[in-house]
Amino acid sequence: MSQFILRLLGALRRDVRSSELAWLLVALTLSVTALSSVSFLADRMQRAFAFDARQLLASDLLIVSDQPLPNLFLDEAKSKNLQLAQTVVFPSMATVGSHSKLASLKAVSPQYPLRGALRVQTNDLAMPLTSGPESGFVWLDPAMLASLHATVGESIALGKKTFTIGGILERELDRGAGFMNFAPRVMMSLADLSDTGLIGLGSRVTYRLLLAGTDEQISAYGSWANQSIEKDGLKGIRIETLENAQPMMRKTLERADRFLSLIALLTAMVAAVAIALSAHRYTRKQSDACAVLKCLGASSGMILKRQAQSLIGLGLIAAILGSLLGYFGQYILTLLLGNLVLAELPPVSFWPVLWSVLVAWCLLLGFAGPAIFSLVKVSPIRLIRKEFDGISISNFWTALCGLGAGAFLIMFAARDWKLALWTCLSFSAAIAIFAFVSWGALRILSRIRTQRFAFGFVILSQGRRTGLAVVQITALGIALMALILVLLLRSDFLSAWQGNIPTDAPNRFMINIQADQKRGLTQSLENAGISSPEFYPMVRGRLIDINGKDVTPNDFSEESAKRLIDREFNLSYTDQLPPGNQIISGKWIEGDAPQISMETGIAKTLKLKLGDQLGFEVAGEKITAPITSLRKLDWGSMRVNFFVIMPPAQLQSLPQSWITSYYQPPKQESLDFQLSQTYPNLTIVDVSASLQQIQEVLNKLSSVLGLLLGFTIAAAMLVLMSAIAATQDERYKNAALLKALGASRLTLAKIANIELVLIGLMAGLLAGLASGIAAWALGRYVMEIAFNAFGEALFMGVVFGVGACLVSGYRFQRRIQKATAVECLKEA
Repeated sequence: MSQFILRLLGALRRDVRSSELAWLLVALTLSVTALSSVSFLADRMQRAFAFDARQLLASDLLIVSDQPLPNLFLDEAKSKNLQLAQTVVFPSMATVGSHSKLASLKAVSPQYPLRGALRVQTNDLAMPLTSGPESGFVWLDPAMLASLHATVGESIALGKKTFTIGGILERELDRGAGFMNFAPRVMMSLADLSDTGLIGLGSRVTYRLLLAGTDEQISAYGSWANQSIEKDGLKGIRIETLENAQPMMRKTLERADRFLSLIALLTAMVAAVAIALSAHRYTRKQSDACAVLKCLGASSGMILKRQAQSLIGLGLIAAILGSLLGYFGQYILTLLLGNLVLAELPPVSFWPVLWSVLVAWCLLLGFAGPAIFSLVKVSPIRLIRKEFDGISISNFWTALCGLGAGAFLIMFAARDWKLALWTCLSFSAAIAIFAFVSWGALRILSRIRTQRFAFGFVILSQGRRTGLAVVQITALGIALMALILVLLLRSDFLSAWQGNIPTDAPNRFMINIQADQKRGLTQSLENAGISSPEFYPMVRGRLIDINGKDVTPNDFSEESAKRLIDREFNLSYTDQLPPGNQIISGKWIEGDAPQISMETGIAKTLKLKLGDQLGFEVAGEKITAPITSLRKLDWGSMRVNFFVIMPPAQLQSLPQSWITSYYQPPKQESLDFQLSQTYPNLTIVDVSASLQQIQEVLNKLSSVLGLLLGFTIAAAMLVLMSAIAATQDERYKNAALLKALGASRLTLAKIANIELVLIGLMAGLLAGLASGIAAWALGRYVMEIAFNAFGEALFMGVVFGVGACLVSGYRFQRRIQKATAVECLKEA
C-alpha cells in the first residue's frame, strides 16, 4: 500500500509542475474546505445528542406541559421507584438596584439535574454541581449578570421576594440552543417560587417533570404515560425521551445543517467550473506528451493508468488538505456562532473526512474526468500536424458528468428531494439568466466601433471568445449576488424595518395585568408623561375541535400548525375593529351571537375558512363559534394584536388577564424599575432590547454566511484565473503580435485592465441588480416593508466585481507585459 501511495505521489509530483494541474488542485481543495467545515460542525452538533442524550434532558425521560401536571404522573413515578425532579420555566422581570431586565426564570427542585451536571462559578472558581441553588439564592448566566450590572453577592428582586446572587451559571445542558431562549437565565429553588407571587392568571409557564431509572422502568413508564394522555384526552402534554430529545432543537439543527451545506455547495459548484477549465487546459498541454508516448509504443491502457494515478493523487491530497483547512474553518464557525450552539461539543469524528473524499472524487470525476481521460484517444499524427487537434473532448459528456455530480452532491447535502429540486432549479435559473444577459451584452458590445485602440481590441477579442467571458461573468456574478444579499440583510434590513415603524410606536408591552391594577397603572403612566394606555383582555384557550372533530397535533403535517394546536391561544374580545386590522373577507362581529374573527395567516396555517366551527376549551368550559371574518393585521404598528377575537358576551365572564402597549421615551428607563417594584407580577417587554437580541443573532448568522460566501468568492476568482489561463496561448500570441507592431507595456496594461474591468463591471452590475431585487422582494412580500437598496447593492457589486477581477488577473498581465515578443511566441 505504501509503495502504491509513493508511486502516486511521484507521478503527481511530475504532473503538478503544470500550472493547470496546480489550479485544479487549488480549486478542488477549496471546494472540500468549504463543505468539510460545515460537515465538521454539523457532525459535532448532531453527535452532541447521540454522545449523551441524557444530559440534554437532564434525565432519562421528560414530561413537558403548559399547565401543572396532574398528580397521577408523580404518583405513578413514585410507585415505580423512579428518581424524579421538577422545573418550572417562565419569563419574568428581574431587578438589581435601579436596573430591571426581562429574564427566563427557572425554578428547580433539589434533585435537579438527574443526569449530567451544572457548572456554576462562585468566588472565581467554576465547579460542576448536581443540585440546584439553595433556598434564598439564585444563579444568573453571564448575559443576565452583565445586563443588570450586577456581581456575585448582590441582592436581586424577583417578584415579592429578594434573593442573593450566589453564582454565575456557566452551563445548563437541558436548556437548548440560545436561539430558543432569547431572555437570559435566572435559576432559583422551586421552594421559593410561591413566595415570589409571580405566577398568576395569564402567565405563560412551562412545567417539566424529569424522571430517571433503568431502561426497563423508563420504557414501562413512558408506555403508561402515553396511554394515559390518550385515554384521558390530556392536551398540552409532551413526552421527550432519549430518542426524540429536544425535538425543536433537532429540527432546527437539521435545517441549519442543510442550509449551510447548500451554501458551501455553492462554493463547490463555482469551483467546479475552475476544475473543468483547468482540466481542459491540462489536457491540451498534455496531448503532445501523450502523442510522444504513443510513438514510443505506449498503449492507451498505459496512458489511462498514468492519468488515473494523477487523478487519484489529486483527490487524496485535496481531501487531506481540504479536511485540515475545514477543521480550522469549523472552529471559526463555532466562534462566530457563539451561544447559538450548544455550550460544549464533542470532538470531531472521521466521518466528515470520508465526506470530503467523496466530494473530491465526485468533483474530479464529474468535471475533470471526461477531459483528462480523453487523452487516451490522442493521435501520434499530432506531432507532425499541429493543426490536427488529435483529441475530442465531448462537451456533452463533460456537461452530463458535471451536472450529474452536482445533482448528486446537492441531493446528498439537502437530504430532501424537494429542497434539492428547488436548489437545482434556483441555481440553474440564476445561471441561465446571468449567462443570457452577459452573452447579449457582449454581443452588443462587439458591434461597437471605436477609435480607441485598447478598448476596440478588447471588444473584438471578447467577441471571439464569448463563451469563456460568459463563464467568468456568470460564476463571479452568482457568488457576488449571494454575498451582497447577506451583507444587505445584515446591515440594512432590520434598520429598514425599524425605519418603517412610526417614531412614537409602542416600544413596551406589559402583560399579566390584573383587572384591579388597570387604574393604578394608568395613573402611574400618566404621571410619567405617557398617554393613557388602552388595555386589552386576554383569555387563555386551547383549540380542541374543528367542525365537531377533535384535533391533535398529529392531524397536521406542518410543524407550525402542530405547535399551534399543542399550545394555548391568547383569545380576546371586543365589538370594535381594532386599529390596524383590516377585514379581508366576511363581516366584522355584530351582536352577541357566537362568532370568531381570525387572522388570515393563522387561518391559512390551520387550513381554516369562513364558516368553520371552532371549539376552544377555556378554564374547563367549551366555547364553540363559527369563523365569520378573516383579518389582516398591521404587525409593523407594534400595537397589541390577537389571532382570535370574539364578542364580549362570549368571553368576558371567563378568567382573564390584560395586556397593553405604550411608547416610553428613552430618557425614562427607570420607569421599568418603578413599575416592576410597584407591581411585581407584571412582565414588561422592552421591544428595543428584543430587537437588539435579534440583531445580534442576525449578525452571528450573517458572519457565518459571510465566511462561507468568502470561500465562494475565492472560488469565483479561481474561475477567473482558470479562464484567463485557458486563453493564455491566444493572449501570448496577441501580445507577440502587438509587441512586434511596437505596442508599449502601457498599451498592453490598458488592454488587460480594460478586459478585467469589463468582466468585473458586468458581473458586479448583474449581482447588484439581482441582490437588490431579491432584497426588495423579501421586504415587500415577506416582511411587508419598503426596502429599496438598489443603489447600495449596485455600488457593492461594482466595487467587489472590479476589485476581484483586477486581483485575479494581476499576475497574468504582469507576466505578459514583461515578456519580449520572442518569449511570448515561445509561451504560446
